[in-house]
Amino acid sequence: MERPKVQDVARRAGVGTSTVSRVLNNHPNISALARERVMTAISELNYSPNLSARSLRSGQTSAVSVLLPMTGTAFYTELLEGAQHIFDNADLDTALFPLVSGIRIKRYQRPDALLYRADGLLIASLSPDRIYQNQPVPFGKPIILVDAHHPEYHSVYFDNLAAGQLAAQHALASGRPIALIDVAETAGVFESPVFLERRGGILQTLSQHGVTPSHSVQVPISFEDGRQAARALQDAGLPERSFVIALCDELGLGAMRHFAESGWTPGQSLHIMGFDGSLEARKTGLTTIEQPVRQMGAVAAKLLLEALEGHLNTIQARRFEPTLIELSSTQFGRT
Repeated sequence: MERPKVQDVARRAGVGTSTVSRVLNNHPNISALARERVMTAISELNYSPNLSARSLRSGQTSAVSVLLPMTGTAFYTELLEGAQHIFDNADLDTALFPLVSGIRIKRYQRPDALLYRADGLLIASLSPDRIYQNQPVPFGKPIILVDAHHPEYHSVYFDNLAAGQLAAQHALASGRPIALIDVAETAGVFESPVFLERRGGILQTLSQHGVTPSHSVQVPISFEDGRQAARALQDAGLPERSFVIALCDELGLGAMRHFAESGWTPGQSLHIMGFDGSLEARKTGLTTIEQPVRQMGAVAAKLLLEALEGHLNTIQARRFEPTLIELSSTQFGRT
């Protein structure tokens, strides 16, 4: 008979696999009812954690830390869900450490930080050179970069330079004036290599065709900031028959909403596109450069498990290529 898995326990208890993991690891923030259901399911299924697999992991914390710029966006939700599914299968819990502020950066530069009390570390969308001031990460256990790449670390990344080039080529083909909704970043630790490369790919390709953006605005990443960016572009004299490239779907969706409300119909009087291939972009009809976010999270998690088990002897780099998903926001009203 096949040995029961954590998913079997979760189904029997009517809870998520992460809840089962937390019960097994005696996590305090679990309700008495959920704990009772899990323990009953464990007893009924005669389930026991895969201790032999756990013995392969150093530290024996049965946890993985994730260092990332922020939480709460569709991109990071999908990325983390992809990774969490793999970690749940391995009975590993995850702890999230968003940067948020400079105070936290200084804290994470110390080797005794809570972040490093784990078996492994995922660093998402951040440059380790910037965070650690060109010094090694103060963590002697496996480290995987996801949505970023570095020659000295195992990396799972999306080719954002090629994505920017693809977006620019699509915009150029429209024959319209091209405007950018860029991401406002503070130079240094918080500057993302993701947007640096996207921006570089766009501007490089436009320059090769003798084109410069007619208008450009930089804003933080949120739906409302996208709306404000669109308003700012209009106030600055953006021609109605323009092609707007937003450096992420969140900004593109906000801008698309404002343009539509102001009478500029996306896909007809105005063209607009984003990046990331989010579910909301597909539902709304926003043309986007797709990256397989959930798959990237899953591959990064699998690499980390391989590293924990001592199977990675050379630096691994897993690259994902961009795909243009053309939807209604750029399909109609072509010149």
